Amino acid sequence: MNSMNTYPGVRAVQKGPAPGTVRDAFRIRPLPLQWFRGIGSAVAAGVPTLVGALTGHLDYGLCASIGGFAFLYVGSETYRQRAIKLACVALGLSLTFGLGAISAATPWLMVLLFGLIGALAVFGFGAFQMAGPSAMFFILTFSVGTSLPYDLHALPLRTLLVLAGGAFAWIVGMSGWLLRPHGPETKVVAGAYRSLAACVDAIGTDLYPEKRYQAAVQLRAADAAVSGGELRWRRNYGPTLRLMALTRKANEMFMAAVEISLDRQAAKVPAGTAASLLSIADRLQHPQQEVLQPKAAADSPNGHVRRLSGLLNEAAAICLGEAAGRVKAEEVTLPPSFSLRRLLSGALNPHSALLHTSLRYGIMIAVAAAVAYSLDLNRSYWVPLSCTAVMLGTTVLGTTHRAIQRTAGTVIGLFLGAFILSLRPEGIYIALIMAVLQFIIELIYLRNYALAVIFITPSSLLIAESSHPDMAVSFFISARLTDILIGSAIGIIGMFFLWRRASSSKLPRALAGVIRMEGKLLESILSSSPSSRVTTLTNELETALIRLRLLYDGALAESVGRRNQASSWWPALDAVQHIGYAVITAAGNAQSHAASGDAVSDCSVFFEQMAQAAERQLPPDPANIPALSSIPALQHELAGLHEALQIRDRTAQSPVLKSS
Repeated sequence: MNSMNTYPGVRAVQKGPAPGTVRDAFRIRPLPLQWFRGIGSAVAAGVPTLVGALTGHLDYGLCASIGGFAFLYVGSETYRQRAIKLACVALGLSLTFGLGAISAATPWLMVLLFGLIGALAVFGFGAFQMAGPSAMFFILTFSVGTSLPYDLHALPLRTLLVLAGGAFAWIVGMSGWLLRPHGPETKVVAGAYRSLAACVDAIGTDLYPEKRYQAAVQLRAADAAVSGGELRWRRNYGPTLRLMALTRKANEMFMAAVEISLDRQAAKVPAGTAASLLSIADRLQHPQQEVLQPKAAADSPNGHVRRLSGLLNEAAAICLGEAAGRVKAEEVTLPPSFSLRRLLSGALNPHSALLHTSLRYGIMIAVAAAVAYSLDLNRSYWVPLSCTAVMLGTTVLGTTHRAIQRTAGTVIGLFLGAFILSLRPEGIYIALIMAVLQFIIELIYLRNYALAVIFITPSSLLIAESSHPDMAVSFFISARLTDILIGSAIGIIGMFFLWRRASSSKLPRALAGVIRMEGKLLESILSSSPSSRVTTLTNELETALIRLRLLYDGALAESVGRRNQASSWWPALDAVQHIGYAVITAAGNAQSHAASGDAVSDCSVFFEQMAQAAERQLPPDPANIPALSSIPALQHELAGLHEALQIRDRTAQSPVLKSS
């Protein structure tokens, strides 16, 4: 591929992300065990059940434990954000439970609500960019409501019990505030420094584009976490000011790292830089840790290296609380506050696959419910619930992974469930077993879903058997296996037939859109536009670059047979990412980049030509590369984009790609 270069000195295309395979379904990811989630979920689900058992109302306890699932929506948000989030989830769970109980006697309404709740939940969590189980537990709560005996007189009490369980989960989720009131945002900022260390360490290697992307995502998460905390109403609050200052320094160091990566002289990052960044991350979470001082770079001939070293020393001073690193409130600029209009405009962006994902989710859950209830299957609600679980994969490959994992985990889990039920647990033993199972599920969930399903299955069987002790254990086991297989199959079918290529079909237009945004920002820099406009365009471009990469990852996982077609866009996407971060770096640099009107006009024409080539999926015409004397590295990157779009066309025309 590199031999095709038209322009001398153009940077070689770096290796893209490796596409996933079906075998990845059985890979154990090397992620930390989730101790807080494990213990918290066990308490949130187990205590209500235990209280119910001790008071002689196990059914009440099981009902309240459903609200305890609200705890599973705890994320990396600040406690202020978590308080609002968990309260909304608890209310949502109680509402969906009530709707399930009301609609249980009207099959068509129940099927409609299954789809509507699933679609709205997926869209809502995607629009707010909240990680977590999305629609899963809203569908579960609705399902449980439909499965209970139809009794409108008991509905208010049951709904209040679910709400009470959600309120208890809120207390459990907020309990960490008593010990570490800034624990969540501190953890996110520490994660940003770890990602930055990996990014700096990868400069000059094929891993750099991936590590740069991960660092950009983590830095935006840190910005959101810190700015969403107490600085909104306590501008002089020291601990949060310190975190904001560290986040700002991390962003500046990221920009310096980008400049070093663009340097044509292959500048070397001082030894120990990554280790110093990691030591700052460790110090944030463990105050007794020492901060490693980076190797001095004052004598380095490269200005970008000297700048990175100086910023690292400033970050270390802030972390240690030294006088030189203290921050004043007036020095910190907060990002714009929450805007529903801005949020919805992003979610409904034509380059976003969220709307299609939400519609597909809702339609297939409704279909699964219709199939299950029309066939009058035993425990019919397990079918749409299984469909919900596997479609959390969001792509064909991801859904296939989830279906394989759920089926394999269920088969093994049925043996464990049969053993537990053979012991005939009652009362407090049911509560204790459920708590232990929930602890194990959340402890290992992120490592591999199949392992978690092994313990989800006996938990579901235990709840079902406790609600209907008069039925044989074999009844629940056969129903569970049948419903899991049907629900998983429906989920896979939906993924194959509904907007299967939602990501890949949007990729060319999204790429063109980002190219145009880069052109607008560069024009603003060169024409010395007001700083407010430059800042707005910079923020928009940062978001667009991350969304573009997410879209590419989605396209890569849409189909094993079509991944070569998606991969053919990587050279262009790699070039666009390099240009994007180079322009963002130029925007944040105090150095003036003002240029003549002809240079600005040349940039406008060039970026529009490249955008049209990407949009039409055609090779670009010979173009005049703008002369950028104040940003020489960027000029090489522009030539690289022109070359990358030509490479993409040649790759797309290859016999191998056509045969796929």
